[in-house]
Amino acid sequence: MRLIPGKRTALGAMLLMCSFCVGCGGKPEGPELGPVTGVVLLNEEPLENADLFFMPIESTPGVGGQGRSKEGGKFEVVYFRGGEGLPAGTYRVAVSYRLMPDGTPVPEGDDTPPIESPATESLPAKYSSKDNSELQVKVEPGQPIELKLTGKKK
Repeated sequence: MRLIPGKRTALGAMLLMCSFCVGCGGKPEGPELGPVTGVVLLNEEPLENADLFFMPIESTPGVGGQGRSKEGGKFEVVYFRGGEGLPAGTYRVAVSYRLMPDGTPVPEGDDTPPIESPATESLPAKYSSKDNSELQVKVEPGQPIELKLTGKKK
């Protein structure tokens, strides 16, 4: 079979593109994730509409994740790089409960940076600070997490 010069270039380009696609669409790189669910309570009462941030510490792999508490204070964690859950390990957890000036929680999905938002944090830094939260949890496959916070909202 003889190829016309212009056709040879097109065939070469197509073969080159196919070689780049080999391996595409496979399992994403990174640590193995397991589902992470739980409940967050403030003074034994469910805390709804709180944002939770899980930051790996010690030798825990991965980049961490986040979730938002729903009815009954229940939450599920989503990995920061996509996917459901987290790798097993130890995490520092920050729980943020920001309120708008009218007293309503910040709407879910609001990505306004805190410095530009009219909302204010209502939990003490020992819970809400991503850098200094005193909350730590051990994530283990199939084990729900219970976060018990105490004290007053600001």
